[in-house]
Amino acid sequence: MTIQSLEAARPALLMLQATLLQAERRERERMLGRMALGAWYAAVLEDPGLAWLRPLGQLVADLDAAMDDAVRSETPLTPEAIAAFTSQARACLVPGPRYLALLQEYPDVVFAHRDAVRALPPVRPPGRDGEAPGDRSPGAR
Repeated sequence: MTIQSLEAARPALLMLQATLLQAERRERERMLGRMALGAWYAAVLEDPGLAWLRPLGQLVADLDAAMDDAVRSETPLTPEAIAAFTSQARACLVPGPRYLALLQEYPDVVFAHRDAVRALPPVRPPGRDGEAPGDRSPGAR
């Protein structure tokens, strides 16, 4: 994955985060009544029931900070850093129990999830140029 493809995935990851937060807020307000914006922000930051959402937000914040530092220092992100961000993004897209429940309840969550998955390039199998080990013909180098 290149920095350009990671930058291109950022809006889809942000939209997924916003959509998940919106779905969680709707669920809370359905059960507990209308929440003031400050109370909602406090819940997002402190409520253990919403802790599953924090890694996605942290990923986007860390990515923004790393890209900002790279621009300021005129030093590109290393391939290892890009791979780490990509791996973290993929981990955030693996639905846990609450995420699965929201996917079943809210079509907008399904579409945001789909868009985030599509925004990340496909995982390449190990080997050279996407070849699986042992796919090369004997004697080819």
